[in-house]
Amino acid sequence: MESITCPGCQKPIRVPPDVLGQRAQCPFCKCHFQAPIRSADGALTSPTLIRRNPFAESRTFGPGAALILVGLLGVLTNAAQVARAYSDPDEFARQVRDDLEKMNLADQAERTIRWMPMVRAGFLILSGLVVAGGVAMLRQRRHGLAMVGSLAALFNVASCCCVLGFPAGAWALYVLRDPELQAQFHRPARSETTTPPA
Repeated sequence: MESITCPGCQKPIRVPPDVLGQRAQCPFCKCHFQAPIRSADGALTSPTLIRRNPFAESRTFGPGAALILVGLLGVLTNAAQVARAYSDPDEFARQVRDDLEKMNLADQAERTIRWMPMVRAGFLILSGLVVAGGVAMLRQRRHGLAMVGSLAALFNVASCCCVLGFPAGAWALYVLRDPELQAQFHRPARSETTTPPA
């Protein structure tokens, strides 16, 4: 076995001699790299990074991207429902009555017709919060907004988004509870760390 340094995470790893010169993957950061080769003098060349694993670079990438995806699905479905309710209220009312009649809840139709567009608008706002929380996670800024967006994903129960929203929100909350990660949210932005020109 040959000892080398991973070009992605800089951790020492061991590779079998038959892997030298071939594509390999780091067991720690999962990046792909070209394994070194042995030169004429017997020394190993440096491994060459081929592709980094975006999930290894940042613990917030995966849950942040999941929140954005779930939030955008919620925005699209709820916006379509709100638009349908207000663009053709008669057709919306007819469909609600038909749906509730099939469920033997015809006595709830008028109240549902009156409140459903407002409820959908509320879920539209909730979906926007989920997207904002996902962006905050990807940028690692505004920890509070990331927490609110994660919680919003848990409670965004309109349409099919709740099936995806609960695991995405739970994943994000699990990651955000880490004190080391919280400290990354509070570090100065790159533009704040540079000194202004004299």
